[in-house]
Parts: sequence; structure tokens; C-alpha cells
Amino acid sequence: MFTDKIYLLFLFLIPVFVFFFFIVFRKRKKILDLLVSSKNRTLLINVNLNAYKIKYVLLLIGLFFLILAMARPKYGEQKDTIVKKSSEIIIALDISRSMLAQDLKPNRLEKAKMIISRIIEDNPGEKMGLIVFSGVSMWQCPMTYDLQALKMFLQSVEIGILPFGGTQISDAIILASKAVSNKKNVKVMLLISDGEDHDSKIKEAIYTAKKEYIRIISIGIGTHEGAPIPLKDESGIIKDYVKNENNQIVVSKVNFLLLRNVAHETGGQFFDASDKDISADIAKIVKDLDKNRDKIYELSNKIDRFQIFLLLGLMALFIEILFPLKNKMEHEK
Repeated sequence: MFTDKIYLLFLFLIPVFVFFFFIVFRKRKKILDLLVSSKNRTLLINVNLNAYKIKYVLLLIGLFFLILAMARPKYGEQKDTIVKKSSEIIIALDISRSMLAQDLKPNRLEKAKMIISRIIEDNPGEKMGLIVFSGVSMWQCPMTYDLQALKMFLQSVEIGILPFGGTQISDAIILASKAVSNKKNVKVMLLISDGEDHDSKIKEAIYTAKKEYIRIISIGIGTHEGAPIPLKDESGIIKDYVKNENNQIVVSKVNFLLLRNVAHETGGQFFDASDKDISADIAKIVKDLDKNRDKIYELSNKIDRFQIFLLLGLMALFIEILFPLKNKMEHEK
């Protein structure tokens, strides 16, 4: 196996050099034959013609091994264990209809996606996953180190991709609790929602999160005043607002109390995204988390052996330089 196979093309030069050395040797021999007979050659001249053959062979051998060294041959295997230091960050994003309210611009959902994008960008190397939830929950992107893929999945999130409406935060927490790898790892759940919870299982969900040592950082998306929930036509123009059974426009307000309690009960923190950009603060908290040492995979690599061929090539060239051209008998005199 060769890393830079392109250099093997230089091997085609060897037959060219063989032909060149053959012509040079033949010409030298022909000149000597004109001057001295073969019987008297070793006695009368101080040049050993056969030494040229050996030097030519050594040059070709040296060239051959140097070309192989340039192509970087590899054989044999060494195994490297890849270990990453990271935390497990589970992002749970509310995609209920109330997230279309426009008290945060352009709306609550898009604002939440901006915050998540900032967290991802500021924390390369972390292990993250994305859960989306409304009346039910599902993994939009499983836990992964590929944060570019996570961002792609995040951008595709929109209201209506789940079959049931409403908001069940407990379902998202329980789903996240099932995904953690082990209790020793550092695990954080970023819960991003307006907090309009429509079920009574939140206490059970908090208990499950605490049992799995999941710390929840909750982020309230929306303002204290709230806003109506727009209904848009196919072209994106607002045609009406969500109304209750009395035909009154529903004003969606953030349940800050619920989100704050969820964070407090699990040893996390609560952030109010209504009056300032808290993206940098949350990104820093994630960055400062204790890191797990996760064995990702074992990588088998071929061992680079070019040094051996380089040494053989240089040895052949060194011997060629030192190899004497003088006739042995003449040299002894």
C-alpha cells in the first residue's frame, strides 16, 4: 500500500537509465578495445571496466528504493483509540402552535432557533442532540458529535411536523432521560419553551430527570405581556388569530414559574429570553461544564515504512560513491 502512488510513475525512468548506462558502457568498452587488447587491459590501465557495471547497478538500486520511499509505502497496523472530552447536551425545543407568537421577533420559534444555533457554534466538539415536542416528543437529531448535521436538522424544524398539538414538557424530559449513556457522564438538558404545559406529569418527569442526573437549563421564550397566535394562509399572510371557545383571541403568555421550577428542582438554571439576548450566557455555561472522556472508536492505521526504503536507497548510493574504479592490481602497486 502506497500513500503517494503518483511517484511510482518514476519507476518508468529505470528502464531509460538501464538503456543509457548500457550505451555508455558499450561506448567506453569500444574505446578501450581500440587502445588495449583484452589480455593486457588489467595490466596496463588503472581503470577496472567491470567496476562501472557494479556502480551502474548500485545507482539503479538506489534510484529504485528512493522512488519507493517517495511513494511512502505502508504496511502493518497500529491501533489508535480516539477519545473525546465533551458533555452530553440534550436540546428540547417546543414546537407547539403558541411558538408562532410574535412577541419576540420574528417569532418565538425562530428566536429559539437563533439561540440554539449560537450555542452550537460556540461549543464545537460537544455531543448534542435535538428533541422537538408539542403534544408528543421525538428526536429530530440523535446525540451526535457532528454539529453541522445538527444545525441542518435544526433549520428544518417547523410548527406542524408533529401530529398532536398542545405542549407536554414532561414527555420531552422523559424521552431525554432514556437517551443518556450512563449516570457518571455530565448531562444537561436545554429546555426551550414558552412553558404552556397541558399535562399533569411534570413532577414525574422531574423525578426521572433527577434519577438520571440530568440538569435542566430552562429558557423562557416570549414576553411577560404575551402575544396572540397568528394563523397564516399559504402565502404566509396573517389571516386571523387563534381564538377560544368564546371566540376571543387567545393571548399566549410564558409560564415563567413552571420553567423556573423545573430548572430549580434539577439543579439547573433559568433564563428569561424576553428582554435581552441570553445566547452568549448559555453558550458559556455549556462551555464551562465538566467534560466526560468518551472513547469514540479505535482507528487502525497502516504504519509508514518509507524510512526503510530511504535508508536502503541512500546506502546503495553511498556504496556507489565509495566503490573504486581503479584496477585492483594497479592499486596494490
